[in-house]
Amino acid sequence: MIDNILNDHEFNKIMQSNTGCAIIMAGSDSDLPHIEKIIKSLDSWEIPYRTVIKSAHKQDVEETIKGLNKIGGSYALIAVAGGTDALSGQASFHSHAPVISCPPDQEKYYNGINESCLRNPPGSSNAYVARPDNVGKFIAQMYAGLNQRFNELLVKSNEDKIMKLEEKGTIIYGSHRSGN
Repeated sequence: MIDNILNDHEFNKIMQSNTGCAIIMAGSDSDLPHIEKIIKSLDSWEIPYRTVIKSAHKQDVEETIKGLNKIGGSYALIAVAGGTDALSGQASFHSHAPVISCPPDQEKYYNGINESCLRNPPGSSNAYVARPDNVGKFIAQMYAGLNQRFNELLVKSNEDKIMKLEEKGTIIYGSHRSGN
């Protein structure tokens, strides 16, 4: 994890390459198990990323996001915070990049969904992805027009899924047809 992403010159170049990457911004290191699931998803789609821990209740979130705006490029911010999820609201208010809220501990909230980020105040616009294993695909889809590799992975993923469904359908059809 990078404590100060603004000084990570290697990643700043990746951001400015306009090929798509992600910054996971978590409210607490207690969210590490959830963050690891997001990282696994990003890795499966070959999305470069960095992780930072920033409390939404401190001034440095705003300063960090304003610094990221100055660096620019094509990246998404993934906000990981439970409770009121003030982090996604503050991030989406200040950020020029899209913000994805993926709060941890879904099972603790309303019918298994933490909807707090859906009620952010006016001026805060963020996407909501409840499952950390879906975050990588969402980002790959956002940047597939800029990054041919993401596009190729999406095509392959869809083809693999269709093939598996067809195989299962053949097995089910064959077992029912034979009277078993």
